Amino acid sequence: MADFPEECLLQRDDYFECLHHTKELARARKIRAEEERQQKLRKEEEAKSRRAADSAAKSNVFRLGIIESTENGEREAKTS
Repeated sequence: MADFPEECLLQRDDYFECLHHTKELARARKIRAEEERQQKLRKEEEAKSRRAADSAAKSNVFRLGIIESTENGEREAKTS
């Protein structure tokens, strides 16, 4: 027995966690949400790279890096 109720707060918190698993469930929700977020980002990156690869494959233009486009859309030859 404790002299003051404040002395039992940690034990009470442990008891309620044991009964209701609130902290455990909150942690599991956070982990699942992060997994879903990362999976969504992976799918977006895969789709983006797939679109770029499809576009490059369909264009039949070989990119040798000899000609660069400027901001105005004009093309300039590389001087290297």
